[in-house]
Amino acid sequence: MKTIDDLYAQAFLEGLRARSVHTAASYGYCLARFLEAVAKPPDQIGVTDAARYLRALDGLSPASRAHHISAVRSFLRFLQGQGVIPTTPLDILRRPRVAITSMNRYITEEEAERLIEASKGISMPCYLAVVMFLLTGVRISELAHAEWRHLFRDPEGRFGLLVVGKGGRERVVKIRDDLFGVMCDARRRRSLPTDLNAGDRSPLVAKADGSHYHVRSLQNMVRKAVRAAALQKPVSAHWLRHSFATLAALGGAPAFQLQQDLGHSRLETSQRYVTWSVGLRESSVDKLPIKLTGNNH
Repeated sequence: MKTIDDLYAQAFLEGLRARSVHTAASYGYCLARFLEAVAKPPDQIGVTDAARYLRALDGLSPASRAHHISAVRSFLRFLQGQGVIPTTPLDILRRPRVAITSMNRYITEEEAERLIEASKGISMPCYLAVVMFLLTGVRISELAHAEWRHLFRDPEGRFGLLVVGKGGRERVVKIRDDLFGVMCDARRRRSLPTDLNAGDRSPLVAKADGSHYHVRSLQNMVRKAVRAAALQKPVSAHWLRHSFATLAALGGAPAFQLQQDLGHSRLETSQRYVTWSVGLRESSVDKLPIKLTGNNH
């Protein structure tokens, strides 16, 4: 990656680095390309420069373009906050802050393994539903509508699932080989072929009569498995989506990849998981020189 000489860009990336080294490195690459394209100081950047930069992204995939643009937009918002570039009416008309309800709503790796084992003892549909939530992060409504025809192989043989999300937006999630094996086991129990077939409209998670499960039924499955696993948390199907994102971030998944896999419209939503995954590993509390005496703990 090219060295970034601009002091504002360096300050912006340093702030990101404190939260996520991976995101800072990824954004640093995007900013270097942006600053090279506009070829002028940040306080002189205008609309024509932004348009020229967009043309410089021609040839990239839509996902890569979206990631580059998100990085630059974050940087420009940082510049506005510093008073370096002017604020527009659109920046004044901000949405009210919405309370974050997903923080700490996840299960640990050990709890996930207990849940999976418990679901095996309930039913094959329950087992398949639980591992689908944990290993793909799909929404419950997305799983309820998922069908065998939505599965495919990429040019190198990896399995993928076409998911239709909110607002009819489509995305693709990777299906691990072990998860595909569970899908095939479920099909064999129903005497169905396991070859991929773009015309097969049978549900991925199917009732005994071969029809789709309702969202409420899938939710009840998860709750039954949670009780069987004796988890001391009010786990729901959406908790498992949060768990997928949090554990993936803990394993090193960057925010832009989580955004693509989860179908988030805003990168900031995905960035939360990267921030939460480190927990309290890094805190200003640990820098305090104050010591307590006479404490037996």
